[in-house]
Amino acid sequence: DIEKITKVPIIGQIPFISPKDINSSPTFVIDSPKSPVSEAFRSIRTNIEYIVQSKEKCVFSVISDSIGIGKTYISINMASIYAMYGKKTVLIGMDLRKPRIYQEFGLSNRLGVSSYLSGKASISEIIQPSGKLPTLDIITAGPVPPNPAELIASDRCTEFFNELKEIYDYIIIDSVPAMAVADALIVDRLADLTIYVVRCGNLKLDQ
Repeated sequence: DIEKITKVPIIGQIPFISPKDINSSPTFVIDSPKSPVSEAFRSIRTNIEYIVQSKEKCVFSVISDSIGIGKTYISINMASIYAMYGKKTVLIGMDLRKPRIYQEFGLSNRLGVSSYLSGKASISEIIQPSGKLPTLDIITAGPVPPNPAELIASDRCTEFFNELKEIYDYIIIDSVPAMAVADALIVDRLADLTIYVVRCGNLKLDQ
């Protein structure tokens, strides 16, 4: 169906696993590295390498049309796959309106992206080890600000990603639902590649 209505390349498909499995293991590829799901993520990684032509420093934005599609799950496991290959990787929670990444890793959300963009914290203060892989760090969204779109559109956000490129090989952004707010479109301009997540039975074809 997607191939009929768009020319955008499909980089892979993730097999369905039950919500129970996802809830117990958001870092599925780390906990089950030999599973078919993990192989599917490796295949997506390979296809992305063809698209970016082995670019040394890459920023990927992961978006979806609405909530409940699996965007955060894809973001977490794509970041994990790159980290498992020994690439220094950071996963960023850019949904400043509804922070979630910190919950999946059991981390603090006291300081995060919003703290840096508002000038209340430095890069080093908002980076947290994932606790899962030595090559994977996490930057949570931080406290919910009153002006998320303005912060993301600011020059300081561009500086934010420029600083991260000096530290990391791969930067994976867990963005916001594209159909909900304009934040995802603002973040998209900072990414080398945007991964649009769709879910069978959930996406309306006219979107």
